[in-house]
Amino acid sequence: MHLKALVAALTLLSLGLVAACSGGGPGAGPTVVRFGHTLTEESSWQVGAEKFAEIIEEETDGRYTVEIFANGQLASGNQRKAIEMLRQGSYDVDITSGLIWSSFDETLSITALPWILPTFDEVEGIINGEGGELVLDALGENGVTPVGIGGTGYRQMLNNTRPIEGPDDLAGLKMRVPGTPLFLDLYRALGADPVEMDFTEVYTALQQGTIDGMEAVADVAVTNNFYETADYISLTNYNYDFFFTTFSNDFYEGLTSEDQEIFMEAGREATAEATAHGQAAEEEAISTLEAEMEVYTPTEDEIEEFIAAMAPVYEKFRDEFSPELREVFGYPE
Repeated sequence: MHLKALVAALTLLSLGLVAACSGGGPGAGPTVVRFGHTLTEESSWQVGAEKFAEIIEEETDGRYTVEIFANGQLASGNQRKAIEMLRQGSYDVDITSGLIWSSFDETLSITALPWILPTFDEVEGIINGEGGELVLDALGENGVTPVGIGGTGYRQMLNNTRPIEGPDDLAGLKMRVPGTPLFLDLYRALGADPVEMDFTEVYTALQQGTIDGMEAVADVAVTNNFYETADYISLTNYNYDFFFTTFSNDFYEGLTSEDQEIFMEAGREATAEATAHGQAAEEEAISTLEAEMEVYTPTEDEIEEFIAAMAPVYEKFRDEFSPELREVFGYPE
């Protein structure tokens, strides 16, 4: 059996044993809640997960305990598979990037649009306003219980070949991207050769030269040590990485109404905590990367060149979104 398949099988077996041994009645001990995410134990998502665990264990007087599975353990790094597992009830709580969710529902790819939310104030307006509500409503049509929308930070471009100052510098580069149609078209429009790959395989792929580059939030680049395997980073701020916190329907619907309130509030607080940590960590992460890599910040004119190259992408996906959603997100006309 392939090593990754064996790890996934053993993880699922352990989850089944945990579920079988918890919540069985008086004297059975606390019910174990399984929380999964793809990032490391030093990431903002882990901070959110730990906040969630703290609140749940305190507010339920220890009736529930939360076990956190970081680093994509539950699905061996396959983020789409993790979502399928969540929808099937194989685990209970999840944080995943909106980019991954958009491969299940094109409406959710509104969060993947490049260069539409240039400031964090505008991002907060989405998270706390009508845009966030519309996105969570759409998310709820995809077999899970939506809890909150948060953010990890602005996505940047890393590679081993040359500084990326404008679209021409991406020509021919094999760039790992999340497997969402909009991102594949985005990088093709910039002249790159986009490659779909599980996130947990990216470090080795960069190291071995299987790919030339990848894109990531600065803090994610630091906590995953990507500066060890990439030489250049361009701070294009081309997309803000929204994430969704969700519950398995089976899990949430099996709670009492009182516990549903506790879990929903804990999930929202965890989402806010992870977002605040991500925002605070971004500046420090960039400082760390400046000491390890060649960092380039494109000029306003260079950013305009990137945006001009996006015209066919904006046009192609326009009809995927309602006029209301386009207006709230500032869709380019």
